[in-house]
Amino acid sequence: MTADPFDASAGVPYEVLAGLRDTCPVSRTASGAYFLARHDDVLAATKDIQVFQASFRGIGIVVPPEEQLISEISEPRHGKIRRIINSAIAQHRISRVEPFARRLCNELLDPLVEGGGGDLVAEYVTPIPATVIAHLLGVDPADHALFAEWSDLVVQSSYATKNRREDGAEGEGLAGVAPEFAAYLDKMIAERKVSADPPDDFVTRLINTSVDGERLTDLEMRTQLAFLLMSGNETTRHLIANMLETVCSDGVLLARLHSERDLVPTVVEESLRHDSPIHVLLRDCLEATTIDGVSIPAGVKIGFGLASANRDERTYDEPDEFRIDRANARSSRLRWRSACLPGRVSCETRGPNRARRVPRSRRPSTR
Repeated sequence: MTADPFDASAGVPYEVLAGLRDTCPVSRTASGAYFLARHDDVLAATKDIQVFQASFRGIGIVVPPEEQLISEISEPRHGKIRRIINSAIAQHRISRVEPFARRLCNELLDPLVEGGGGDLVAEYVTPIPATVIAHLLGVDPADHALFAEWSDLVVQSSYATKNRREDGAEGEGLAGVAPEFAAYLDKMIAERKVSADPPDDFVTRLINTSVDGERLTDLEMRTQLAFLLMSGNETTRHLIANMLETVCSDGVLLARLHSERDLVPTVVEESLRHDSPIHVLLRDCLEATTIDGVSIPAGVKIGFGLASANRDERTYDEPDEFRIDRANARSSRLRWRSACLPGRVSCETRGPNRARRVPRSRRPSTR
């Protein structure tokens, strides 16, 4: 047993992670779960989908197939559903979402600039991801705020771990945890299926997309739409907030962004590496395996240490430094595989707008 690399209650434990990379790259924690600390081990494990399966579910939780989140679905069904979703998203390229994201960012900045300041996380960062995703799905603009509330409700609930409510009330799945959210998604799907002229949005494309002659059922669509909102909202918030903290703390970097707007994508990539929006990816080990000489039995949980891997000294020079001249930030950086389109649009649109319109930024005083 060693220090718990999963414990981020006081922030990501980078010193603990560095020690594990040096002395115990594959460790067993007090909870019984295993943890991978090095970049190459994490990268290899993320590709081994026959052995490691994503799952946030608690032990013994069984979820009906149509209500399984895409991250926990086994092959070959996983690949088929991912192809359907990717095909529908591909038709909504960045160029179609960017004008809305740019307009949204300006609208959120207006009161902050006019008022001389404010809480960037609460007033600027938090609304962006859910609003962009809602727009992508084709949600009525009047209901965008509702989508943000539902996303928070579902993420903070036991839906992803237990597939049911925690307060003892009856009801399983999304319909049990967030009935209004489930009903709204069901209505969106039903209206588009019977409409003679449905809107050209992601839900319509998802309905009409098939792979090998198969389409998603209504319940499968509802489940994956909810997952897209949940996963893309939380991670993108973290990404934008982390990047803002870095820019606000570095006057030299902010000045460069004012004059060199082409640097924004590079700053996004280095922020993803330096301050991973996801600390750990949790997986189920489906069959016994060995990593770095350590035997890992089937049936245990294993954590892929993204934050640790992205600061591995064996892969990056000066990994604890935020450097925009890093040649391998994008090529080597470990990525999360959910809702990247809304996140990238939000961040790369946000950067130029904010650097251009806000001459100075500062972190709140801690005194």
